[in-house]
Amino acid sequence: MHNTIVALSDSHAANLNKLPPGLLRALQDADLIVHAGDHTEMSLLQELRQTGKVIAVAGNMDSTAIKIELPHRQLFTFGGITVGATHGSGAPMGIATRVRQMFPEDPDLIIFGHSHVPFNKIVDETHMVNPGPASGSYAVITINDGIHARVVTV
Repeated sequence: MHNTIVALSDSHAANLNKLPPGLLRALQDADLIVHAGDHTEMSLLQELRQTGKVIAVAGNMDSTAIKIELPHRQLFTFGGITVGATHGSGAPMGIATRVRQMFPEDPDLIIFGHSHVPFNKIVDETHMVNPGPASGSYAVITINDGIHARVVTV
């Protein structure tokens, strides 16, 4: 069985129809949707939740309603691995290192956003993925005999 996460971030949209069709198709097939912040509007989060199982964090550009409802950092288990999710902050340079330091629990995978720059690398023995801005890319992460992540450009 495949355990597939579709990760997106920085959607900056009020609803799903503002996102690329390829991303919308991928969301339909996901076992878990992870949104790494900057949904911007609660309506987008609600539509995501109607699409499938969602784990989400708040980002710096999110509405007050989202910042009240969602944490800035999540740690959870999926497909037998530990996953961290956060938005990130500060300048794009060095963001992966700063985000990695937010998770002293040493998760197997960290999903983050904020920089609008796709990232898919190992940092201090943790696989780290930034799907990039939802208008241009997203990540498909399969947990099956390890972590297999790819950033898909739309």
